[in-house]
Amino acid sequence: MSEYVVGIDVGTTGSKAMVFDLTGNIVGKGYREYKLNEPQPNWVEVGAQFILDITFEAVKDAVADSSVDPAAIKAAAFSVNRSSFCLVDEQLDVIDDKMIVWLDSRAESVMEEMNAKISAERRNEITGMPGYNIFAAAKYYWVKKNEPETYAKTKYFASVDSLVLHGFGSDEFVAETSNASVTGLLDVRTLDWSDELCTALDFDKAKFPKLVAPGSVVGTVKEDVAAKTGLAVGTKIVAGSGDQQLAAMGAGVIADGAASLTIGTFGLLAVGLAKPDFSALTGMMIPSSPVLGVFEVEGPQVSGATCYRWARDTFCAAEVAEGEASGVDPYVLMEQNYIEKSVPGSNGVIFYSALFGSGYPTWDTNATGMFLGLRNTHTKADMIRSVMEGITIEARHILDSMLSAGVQMEDVITLTGGASKSPGWCQIVADVFGIKIRTLDVPDAAVLGAAGLAAVGAGLFENVAEVVAKMVRFDKVYEPIEENVAIYNKTFEAYKAAYYGLKEKDVFAALAGLRGE
Repeated sequence: MSEYVVGIDVGTTGSKAMVFDLTGNIVGKGYREYKLNEPQPNWVEVGAQFILDITFEAVKDAVADSSVDPAAIKAAAFSVNRSSFCLVDEQLDVIDDKMIVWLDSRAESVMEEMNAKISAERRNEITGMPGYNIFAAAKYYWVKKNEPETYAKTKYFASVDSLVLHGFGSDEFVAETSNASVTGLLDVRTLDWSDELCTALDFDKAKFPKLVAPGSVVGTVKEDVAAKTGLAVGTKIVAGSGDQQLAAMGAGVIADGAASLTIGTFGLLAVGLAKPDFSALTGMMIPSSPVLGVFEVEGPQVSGATCYRWARDTFCAAEVAEGEASGVDPYVLMEQNYIEKSVPGSNGVIFYSALFGSGYPTWDTNATGMFLGLRNTHTKADMIRSVMEGITIEARHILDSMLSAGVQMEDVITLTGGASKSPGWCQIVADVFGIKIRTLDVPDAAVLGAAGLAAVGAGLFENVAEVVAKMVRFDKVYEPIEENVAIYNKTFEAYKAAYYGLKEKDVFAALAGLRGE
């Protein structure tokens, strides 16, 4: 009998599950999308039980779609959106049934106080994470300061992996180490919760779950979860990793200098680096990879392709309706109707992609999205294309800043995430970066990476290197087009000038005041 594994990605705006064979072929898939809640300005939440239910449904869809005997599915592992968390009480029930999403920036109000207790630079040195409000550590502190009664009855701060592992039937309430490294509370040298940070911020260290290694078996599926998911009773539940670490793994980034770019809800440029100088690479994220003790240097986008989803929902109702009627992905229709009908550089329209603020290298909570350069001659096609280009140009800003900081990388970047499914977007990335881009046979690299760890946990592969060798396959290569590179070099300079000029004049702060923030 053939053997299979399931990779499950619990993302920011949807849960996706895929059943894989051991050569990396998808034999079944399921996906359920959800919307985030914004109860107040800068607060971003989603229902915890809702997330679990959606994930169960996505897995059940994937198992049914595969038509394989559930008993042949040996294990399931998880890719999760990072630095999102909920609070659980003594009964391990989620307090107020809500998860605070990484996009949430409520903790900006406590950053000055946190920095006075332990500087952002010292936190960066200990954890490999910038001292920024999107990381869970800052929001843990916000809860402790602003909701002391909630803090008092909290047994555990639970990241997404803790929630789903427990929901699927883990034997203990645990957290996976490499994902925990993105909370901003893990010491990168010990790969344990930092005593220094817990002491400085007066956190009760007992409120942080027991850590387990990626690829470790934490339990098995019981009858109740089997009924909800279609998995067989006894299927191994395996700890995975953070979505971006697994996206890099699923793109083959396991060696020094190998690089991947994810353009999804969260955008990120990742470069493999076994022995990073944490003190020198300030402002970047440096989490452990799924191979503990081997790190990756990350330059993150906060808004990422969420901006393109916003463009779909705001401007493209006709394409959404047509897609629902025809079964064609609305993004495919958007590419046909708009991207292909404009030109490189969008006839001079620039979109600044900061709907949720900006990430590395500017780390600016107040930064906002903008359309620049609009004239009466511009079309909807120019505006939609400029959103796609703006997201990519922000990623170029990350690349240039990482290279300037001394990070060395290979001369090809593997593109993952939703953008890699679009030929037009792939060419834009090659032209904006001026670098050769390659795609994957399975563009959902994080899901494949999770499936690979499931295989390791089930004893079907020995290690991550074997997963990459046997499951990861590259697909198309996109070479930069010289004349387009020249256009985008000029666009990039205008993009930076717009941001830094407005920043210098405190325009973003003034706009925040107009919004009542």
